[in-house]
Amino acid sequence: MKIITIAFLLLSFPAIAKDQILTQSELQTIYDKLNISTFRSSLMPKRTKDIVYLSQVDLPAPEYFSNGFSIENKDWVYTFSVIEKKDKNRDGVVDYTICFSDKSKTGTYHSVQPMLISPLGIDGQFIALSYTVDGC
Repeated sequence: MKIITIAFLLLSFPAIAKDQILTQSELQTIYDKLNISTFRSSLMPKRTKDIVYLSQVDLPAPEYFSNGFSIENKDWVYTFSVIEKKDKNRDGVVDYTICFSDKSKTGTYHSVQPMLISPLGIDGQFIALSYTVDGC
C-alpha cells in the first residue's frame, strides 16, 4: 500500500506543479486589471474616479519574475508574488493568492499582506476578496 501511495504522489506531482506555473500573460493581466481600491495600501491615495487599476497609476513599468512582479520608483517598492493559483472559493473561477509587499524606501513603512484576488469585477478586473489566506 505504501508503494502505491508513493507512486501516486510521485506521478501526480508534475501535474500539480504545472498548474502553479504562471505565464507572462497571466502576470501581465493581473498587473493590467488589479483594482487597487479593493485592498489597503499606500496606493490608495493615488486612485481617483478614473484611476482604479494598478496599471493606470503613474509608476514605472513592472519587472516580472517567475511568480510575480515588482514596481519600484524613487520612494516605493511594490511587490506582488503569486503564492497559489487555485479556485479557492469554489465558484468555478481561478483565484490567485498573492503576497503583497508595500515598502517605503525613504521611511520606515513596510507592510506585507496575503490576499486572495479573483477576476470577478467588471471587464474582468481583479478584486481582492475578503478571505483569510495563508502566505507571506
